[in-house]
Amino acid sequence: MKQPRQLSLFDEHEMAFQSTKKGIGTKERLNDYDGFVEKFKVAKTTDDCYTPPAVYDAVVGWCKDQGLISEATPIVRPFYPGNDYKEWDYPEGCAVIDNPPFSIYSEIVRWFIARGVRFLLFGPQLTLKVRNADVCYLPVSASITYENGAVVNTGFVTNMIEGVRIWTAPSLHKALRLASPPKTIMPKNTYPLELLTCATIGKISVREVDLKIMADECAEVQQVASLAKVKKSLFGGVVVKHESRSRESRSRESRSRESRRNLRATERTRTVHHQAAWRKEQRCCKTITQQVFITRLNQQHYGLH
Repeated sequence: MKQPRQLSLFDEHEMAFQSTKKGIGTKERLNDYDGFVEKFKVAKTTDDCYTPPAVYDAVVGWCKDQGLISEATPIVRPFYPGNDYKEWDYPEGCAVIDNPPFSIYSEIVRWFIARGVRFLLFGPQLTLKVRNADVCYLPVSASITYENGAVVNTGFVTNMIEGVRIWTAPSLHKALRLASPPKTIMPKNTYPLELLTCATIGKISVREVDLKIMADECAEVQQVASLAKVKKSLFGGVVVKHESRSRESRSRESRSRESRRNLRATERTRTVHHQAAWRKEQRCCKTITQQVFITRLNQQHYGLH
């Protein structure tokens, strides 16, 4: 049996690293520089969510509008890679307005409270609450796209609003919405009445409508004038030759959509009725339980039967 070769610390042979690419030979693996570099990259987490400048300026501007800080207030941002926020010098009267690492979010809030440092911090909307913390929560549910591409539903927490535990702060939500880049709206294509696409026919099938178009009633097309003007192509389109059949297909699609809408409305109504009946039953059971409990007390204390 062949004994495995042991490598010492000063062996002349180099140990091959494990490449991140699969399905390549030994020579290619040894020359895989990209795979070697990839091993040392740190995986992105929610702690790497760096705040876009426009969003941060909107938050600072909102704090000034609400009178939480003034133009002369020193604003501190202690959270950046390689820095320990506990070693930071917090001048008197300063305010920390920053996006902390979400993994130690609660720890940071408690540390600032214990040292009397004023703050307004970004936080994850779903876990914004910090146990036994005397702070004000601003669950504004702002969908923020951070510098690393992560989209996080964000809220805020602050100790600069005394006597308030929860505030919806719609003005802050509006400021963040205006500061965020507008969403890309995909244009909606319009087709002639007699043109059917695979997407349109799929909608009819999903709504359980039986429709057949014979081979001699349609013809395949590759382009239409409305798409050619905007330099787009048509995928999976057929033209129904007979106008009556094209109107029938559109009519069935409309009827299927209407029937699906009516079905959803019926299901919602049925759900509401079931919930109302369940609540009524619960109230009735609660009333009967209370009556039985009172009767037993009377029997015990007054000997009533």
